[in-house]
Amino acid sequence: MSPPPGEDRREEVVKPEPDPMITLKVLDNEGRRAYHTLRMSDKIQTVMDAYYKKAPEVTYGSGTFMLDGSIRLKGSKTPAELDLNDGDEIDFFEDQVGGGRDGA
Repeated sequence: MSPPPGEDRREEVVKPEPDPMITLKVLDNEGRRAYHTLRMSDKIQTVMDAYYKKAPEVTYGSGTFMLDGSIRLKGSKTPAELDLNDGDEIDFFEDQVGGGRDGA
C-alpha cells in the first residue's frame, strides 16, 4: 500500500552541522607572525603550541597570549567560546625580566 498523496514516509536525515575551520594569526612584539588553522571546537592551546614551534627562539611558556590587548587567553578555551572569527589576531608578549635599578 502506498502512502497517501503529499505524505512522504522517508525518514528525514539530519546531518550534524559541520565544525567550521578558522585561521588565527599570532603576532609578537618582534614582528614575528604565525598563522594556524583550527576548528571552532579545538582548544586555543593548539595555536599557542604552533606559535612556539614556528618561533624556536622563543622559550616555550615564556609569555602571555592576549586578545584585544586586554583578554589573557587560556589554552583550555575554544575559538567558539571566545567568539573568535576567521582572521582574528592574537598578540604574544614575552615575559619581561629585570627592570630594577642598580643599588646606586
